[in-house]
Amino acid sequence: MNFIPNFDPTSAVPPSAEVEDAAFQQALGLSEGLFAHQVEGIAFLLARRRSILADDMGLGKTRQAIVAIRHAAPDGPYLVICPASVKLNWVREIKQVDAAAACTVLDGSAAEAWPPKAGGWVIINYDLLGKRVEALVGIPWAGLIFDEAHYLKNHASQRSQLARQLALDNGGDPVVYALTGTPLTNRPRDLFPLLQLVRHPLAKSFLSFAKRYCAAEHNGYGWQTNGASNLEELTTQLHGIMIRRRKEDVLDLPPKLRTWTNVEVPADTASAEMREVMESLLLVAARRGAGAGQTQGSSNDLEGSRVRLLAKLSKAREKLAAAKIAATIDLVEVRWALARSVLANS
Repeated sequence: MNFIPNFDPTSAVPPSAEVEDAAFQQALGLSEGLFAHQVEGIAFLLARRRSILADDMGLGKTRQAIVAIRHAAPDGPYLVICPASVKLNWVREIKQVDAAAACTVLDGSAAEAWPPKAGGWVIINYDLLGKRVEALVGIPWAGLIFDEAHYLKNHASQRSQLARQLALDNGGDPVVYALTGTPLTNRPRDLFPLLQLVRHPLAKSFLSFAKRYCAAEHNGYGWQTNGASNLEELTTQLHGIMIRRRKEDVLDLPPKLRTWTNVEVPADTASAEMREVMESLLLVAARRGAGAGQTQGSSNDLEGSRVRLLAKLSKAREKLAAAKIAATIDLVEVRWALARSVLANS
């Protein structure tokens, strides 16, 4: 880890001014191509071994986490746990920061490259954790990133238990970042699993946490923990471990940024149609090459070839579009869950 004076990786108390300043100076050295709020976010992460990055969607949480974790634990390896729909986006973002980075995307198939390359990145979706957790626990991760960490909001779920197994029971002390765009302080119960991942003192007992911050009440059958209480105190408690910026508070953004999101489709999707398209293109090119003595009949043949080519391209596009439906639904559900949460709590 890069040296920061008087750095205490186990403390949830805000770092000292000396630690904050050293982290900010390191972040400035990594600032090329970044917005000012991203440099500030990287400095926040570097000053803490474990933390929660809760910026609004679109403010670049992925890039901030990649830059910070590579600097905090430069030797790797790193594990990213995220929804299936954004696994390839993580690969793209990692490659933009480090083009030579080795990335292994786990998809549950028998053809997976395993074990991952030393010092590289492994990206897995939450739904596959149960199948891979034994192998993952056996690797001394230098850093763990939980993307869309509100997926872990039920602290009693198997998904959350597996996440804690990786972050807390794996030996060593990996850097741990939990990323979420949901304003979790409006429903404190959902925040508790993230506090467990970052080893915040408030996460020692859910019942104690719920009584203090979830307006917990016993109805004779069990504890009801859907409420919220003492939110100002909770916000103060989170200052040392969580940073959240809203889009309207960030003044250095351009009006709109558009990005491509890659999705996985079966390897043979539309392969027959694309093969026919290539054959048709070659045929058209060959006929054009011999077109010096073109007759009306050969001209009609070329026009017919172009029509058939367009039909085959349309068929290939339809099949590719159909193959992306599941990933698209998954991505929309993630974004809609974030938007719904923001609307409900605004």
